Amino acid sequence: MVMETIDFSGISCQVVRRNRRRGVRIAFRAGRLQIVLPRNLNPLPIMNRHKQWILKKHEWFRRQQLLAEALELSQRSNEEFLSLVRDLNGSYAGVLAARPSGIALRKMKSKWGSCNPKGKICLNTWLQALPDELIAFVIFHELAHLKVRNHGPEFKALIRSAFPHYRALDKKLRLYGLKIL
Repeated sequence: MVMETIDFSGISCQVVRRNRRRGVRIAFRAGRLQIVLPRNLNPLPIMNRHKQWILKKHEWFRRQQLLAEALELSQRSNEEFLSLVRDLNGSYAGVLAARPSGIALRKMKSKWGSCNPKGKICLNTWLQALPDELIAFVIFHELAHLKVRNHGPEFKALIRSAFPHYRALDKKLRLYGLKIL
């Protein structure tokens, strides 16, 4: 794998060249333009074909970044955060009738939480800087995976039962992700 950076219409683009890749993927990762393609292809003609989409998406990410910059971060101590996590876990584990086999805290680069097949929940330590409602939402989400392993209709119904406005919370989490992660 070979990586380089090029300028495309004033947008910094990470070009990832792979030996075995047959297809081409253009995406925005955390607001950064990235194109993945076979080693022998020139990215510019491909990107020019998709220029309107790239410019539109880049502008959308720019606006999202401005919204993210305006968000306030909570200033809570480690003890306050751990206490909140314990309280929310106890409360939601009772509501869902599902207890995790353990809870771990660690820094993650791209997600707020995870639930492994053995029932252990891992929470991103950056949650400490988020509002209480978003922390509650993430904890409920991960505990809900103890009942439903995927993000299908049954899972969404479970989330909606406790957080009817879950789509707005998802959007807010993505904004905080742009600010923090």
